[in-house]
Amino acid sequence: MSSTRFPNKVMLKIGQEEVLKFVIRQVEASKLVKNIIIATTNMPNDDKIVKFCKKNKIQCFRGSEKDVLDRYYQCAKTFACDIIVRISADSPFIDPDVIDKTVETYLKNSYDYVSTNIEKRKNTWENSNCNFPQGNSVEICSFDILEKIWKNAKKPSEREHVFPYLQFNSNKYKIKNFKNKEDFSYIRCTIDRPNDLKFVRKVYNYFPKGKKIIHINDIVKVIKKNPDLVKINGDIPFDEGYKKSLKEDKKVLKKTKIK
Repeated sequence: MSSTRFPNKVMLKIGQEEVLKFVIRQVEASKLVKNIIIATTNMPNDDKIVKFCKKNKIQCFRGSEKDVLDRYYQCAKTFACDIIVRISADSPFIDPDVIDKTVETYLKNSYDYVSTNIEKRKNTWENSNCNFPQGNSVEICSFDILEKIWKNAKKPSEREHVFPYLQFNSNKYKIKNFKNKEDFSYIRCTIDRPNDLKFVRKVYNYFPKGKKIIHINDIVKVIKKNPDLVKINGDIPFDEGYKKSLKEDKKVLKKTKIK
């Protein structure tokens, strides 16, 4: 609820339901995800999320506000999770098919980490949408790997965004991405700013009434018929939150050098 760029965003509504309700329903449509746990903070303003979870009979965990990696680790430990699938709570159109295909990639191989948000360029893993519309980020690892990251990650960016330590220490881990064939990365369905919510609401209004599960093809059909819609939030920089965390890394490094 205390998002610096867009406070209270997950409790705002698309149509008649909250953003978080959309996320939960989309993930519930996955065939391979067994349990859904909302990992929120101990801050009083997140009491509203806890009440929402109780009302909707969804498991909930409360942890650190700033140290999201610790929140994930403690949540996974508390609920004895073997494999962790990370989905952002501001992704109302996360496609359950993308979740399942990413999970299948992980289960059928011996990777430490599989994701739809990194791509190898010039032998280096970089943040990417992997051709999916933004808001289809899926990250998967085992509890053992999560515990190793939790013990070793030190930078603010590594603690706030959970997996950067693993992503950028690829010499220590077996990493794989799952990439879409056609490039739809120009479509932004994540909600970081008010214009993002405006865009998602506009797209949702084009869907048939009563439509429950949303897939990428549904979104693409709307955009192809109404291409100007992407102008609503097309100027918002990609990876804005992570870049902000990298600036915090520099501040910490500077302080360390002074000491």
